[in-house]
Amino acid sequence: MLLAGQVLRDRYQIQRQLGQNAGRHTLLAQDLQTQEPVVLKLLSFNSSFRWEDLKLFEREAKTLQSLSHPAIPRYLDYFEFDQPNDRGFVLVQTYLDAPSLQQWIEQGRSFSEAEVQNIAQALLKVLSDLHANCPPVIHRDIKPSNILLKGDRTGHQVGELYLVDFGSVQTAVREMGTMTVVGTYGYMPPEQFSGRAFPASDLYSLGATLIYLVTGTHPADLLQEDLHLKFQPLTPLTPKFARWLETLTHPVRKQRFSDAQAALQALENPDFGDRDQIVHRPERSKITLHRTADCLEIHIPAPKSSGISQGCSLIILGLVGAIALSWLPVVLTSGNLSSLLISLFFVYVVGSGYWLYFYSSRADIHIEIGPQQFKVTQRAFGIQKLIFRANRENLYKITLTKRFYRRDPEAGIVEVPPELKIWSTLHPQAHSTKHLAIVNPPSSQGMSYRIGGSLGGSDPESQFFGGLTSEELEWLAQELSNELSLPIVRQ
Repeated sequence: MLLAGQVLRDRYQIQRQLGQNAGRHTLLAQDLQTQEPVVLKLLSFNSSFRWEDLKLFEREAKTLQSLSHPAIPRYLDYFEFDQPNDRGFVLVQTYLDAPSLQQWIEQGRSFSEAEVQNIAQALLKVLSDLHANCPPVIHRDIKPSNILLKGDRTGHQVGELYLVDFGSVQTAVREMGTMTVVGTYGYMPPEQFSGRAFPASDLYSLGATLIYLVTGTHPADLLQEDLHLKFQPLTPLTPKFARWLETLTHPVRKQRFSDAQAALQALENPDFGDRDQIVHRPERSKITLHRTADCLEIHIPAPKSSGISQGCSLIILGLVGAIALSWLPVVLTSGNLSSLLISLFFVYVVGSGYWLYFYSSRADIHIEIGPQQFKVTQRAFGIQKLIFRANRENLYKITLTKRFYRRDPEAGIVEVPPELKIWSTLHPQAHSTKHLAIVNPPSSQGMSYRIGGSLGGSDPESQFFGGLTSEELEWLAQELSNELSLPIVRQ
């Protein structure tokens, strides 16, 4: 173990320890040649040493050596040391005399929304420069303790910001995961858990850091819904900035801003948040859109098997049908007309139930938006069934309800799935609901068609109508809103 006062390479005199982490030590030292304070980062060959650590350490040194940025520590030296009780490598970099954001929070400092936006703008400019390298430099461990803030509030500026600790840096984008998972839980995006990192991964970490600043709560401790960080109940933010943070920390990488520059432009755009952001088609979605000059067609494939509750229903129907069929020969020979009618009724009910199940479970949904009409049909086995129709002029809003949980006195905590509805004013002369198979009952708000929603009560195996995810519903809502020029009401 190196002690204060020791001199390495006849030049760097150790002052004190700044940090320690699994075989790595960060020390403050004085450069005896320049009399300037410097930072020594040591990787020791001790019992916890891994070859992957050396690879990351060397990558950090090479990355800092290739970079020249006022908001990043400057590379000074790199060498191997060999002491009687310790061996390893040393990376020397400039010392930045400033507390981290983590230390500021622990000292009781709070940050206003304007200050947090100021921090976001400064760091996005740093990330934009890092990601512009070829290959892009991805930090992979952005968090409050790795961001230094020098000085106190002056005018409209929060102070000078620095991004430090490039020990987890990645200099190549990998679509395939690796066995090495780096980052800090709570601040790292979902894709980093599989060993993948992209420029948008740094955006997520920055967003989680900003959320920590405005809430004072570690992101891992925030309630999460579909892996979304739920921070709004903890802090009064403007809708624009809250929406911006939600986009920055979206669990699906391709739903975030495309890069740091796009995030910066959105933050500085006064209209962001007043309209819906661009939502891209989710990965692996089987929904298809086809546009012509005057029509938009949306095809939603049939959902998977509906699960246990539907299977039980089929078994019951089968038993009733078997009993009814077994009685038919007896009833026919007896000549009892009433018994014959009852048996035929049960056979009809069983047959209809089976047909409805097989048709519904294999039916695709087709949504057609033409110049005059909005129409939804189910199609299976060459049979087409109209389930919703409305004149375009009568459509007036789209409602999107996110997944949430409610307390049920009998079932406990019950999950309520996401739901998308298209609403139409009810005009009997314009259209009739007489032949529509799946329509929410008319109410004071009019008539609506629903995508999403549970089919089977509290049964965890129940599928949503259409079998769609929250991301698919968000995307469909955006596409329908753009096509129909309707507002999206989020509930």
